[in-house]
Amino acid sequence: MEKKWFYEKMSPETVYGYHVTPVHEEKTGFQELQIVDHAHFGRMMILDNVVQTTERDEFIYHEMMSHVPILAMSRPVKSVLIIGGGDGGILQECLRHESVERITMVDIDGRVIEVSKEMLFFKEGFNDSRLELIVGDGAAYVASEEAQTKKFDVVIVDSPDPVGPARVLFEAPFYKNIKDCLNDDGIMVRQAGVPIFQAPELTEAVEHIKLSFPLVQVYRGVVPVYGGDMAFVIASKDGSTVSVPHGEFTGKYYHPRFHSAAFVLPAFWYDLTGLPME
Repeated sequence: MEKKWFYEKMSPETVYGYHVTPVHEEKTGFQELQIVDHAHFGRMMILDNVVQTTERDEFIYHEMMSHVPILAMSRPVKSVLIIGGGDGGILQECLRHESVERITMVDIDGRVIEVSKEMLFFKEGFNDSRLELIVGDGAAYVASEEAQTKKFDVVIVDSPDPVGPARVLFEAPFYKNIKDCLNDDGIMVRQAGVPIFQAPELTEAVEHIKLSFPLVQVYRGVVPVYGGDMAFVIASKDGSTVSVPHGEFTGKYYHPRFHSAAFVLPAFWYDLTGLPME
């Protein structure tokens, strides 16, 4: 196909542009899905005109979303719940931990999963026997008796920005239900946007999660395609700190020393979150 320019609006006055070769486009039952190729970022997936993942820098986001909560636990993690994550990137990283015995992944858009398996770069994880894949509503799942009875060590919320159907995944009742799905020493994490562009998203996430969890912390990772310094909000059910790793895993971006360093935040992030500068 002929190349074209794709523009993602980062703020009302800011756009990022990519000269891409279209590979696949469709409207699913929930969103507009595009797969494109880019000379620098490689294969990219775009949902509703927002870049979700790229071949070149996907490892940054997926490693920081997965390995920080898994290695923050003082014992080996055995069970993980992924809300969203239909591209398979979070799944792939969680499966690198041999202690993990079961992963449940719940994504509302089955077409994202199918297209990702066919056209992206996380195919192996979908065939792993430890995976239970559910095409359905993540908010409804964590509210269900099944999820709250099954219990998980780690819950990872890999959702798009808080617009449209995803809005419910940013509201206080959702986090209360996640808490009820966790084991007593369990940990949850979610992305909270790039504060230089999406400051209210971080403030709101911390405020809402604090209503259900005794300790809420924030860490960071620099994801170029998302706009730079990205925030992750993490909380422990028993109030234990999650800023110290309990393991020696090293990826392409994550490593144990970086784990602790990622919890040192820019000064204005403390203003946004109300968290103490320790």
